[in-house]
Amino acid sequence: MRVILLGCGTSTGVPIIGCNCSTCTSNNPRNKRTRTSVFIQTHKKNIIVDTSTDLRFQALTYGITRIDGVLYTHSHADHTHGIDDLRTYNFINKMMIPCYGDPKTVATIKMNFRYIFDGSYAAGGKPQLEITPITDEMDFHGIKITPIEINHADWMIYGYRIGKMAYLTDCSGIPERSMRRLEGLDLLIIDALRYTPHSAHFSVNQAVDYARRIKPGISVLTHMGHELEYDELSRKLPEGIMPAYDGMEFELDEA
Repeated sequence: MRVILLGCGTSTGVPIIGCNCSTCTSNNPRNKRTRTSVFIQTHKKNIIVDTSTDLRFQALTYGITRIDGVLYTHSHADHTHGIDDLRTYNFINKMMIPCYGDPKTVATIKMNFRYIFDGSYAAGGKPQLEITPITDEMDFHGIKITPIEINHADWMIYGYRIGKMAYLTDCSGIPERSMRRLEGLDLLIIDALRYTPHSAHFSVNQAVDYARRIKPGISVLTHMGHELEYDELSRKLPEGIMPAYDGMEFELDEA
């Protein structure tokens, strides 16, 4: 299984427009963060989690020429507003793309992007998508996909587990029932917005605490803001926990 972090930045991206802080003006390419998303290739299928605002740029950068399915974590703009770029995959792959998310997320996406799902013709084309709510694990072409309920402030949204990899972005808490679904991981990708607390996201210390409880082989921090400078954060983190960077790639056992 191949896993690529397409983007690891918060909703503004990094650098932030108009900011002159040391991270935003850094020459280190690992401080350049597009909006958060991940690509998973397993059983000859290509899956992305969320259609980030930067999907087109990410797909061109990492050579993603086919998407077989999309998993949505929730309906915030930075996780959904690249949805229109999926139509290019309809053109080149000659297929409709199935998308999945929790029932509330699916309903909101259908409302926010009515032009895609209302059945009307759009001159110039529109994404050809089937979006389906899921409430428990599902089989996707032989791939077991397990939604993981996590807190995002006062929302309950989804992370996902595929094989021995779990992806938990926009996370401010993990219910105990979800913790049980995270046992035996080789790779945990987990939200860590900044050093100071935030109502809707883990801080670095909170992410580290949960990573220690979950005990994966490797933990990677994502959805990072400009408060987190890559080299400085790398030095502070304990062994086995590291900051993400755009294009970070892992090879795991097949899901």
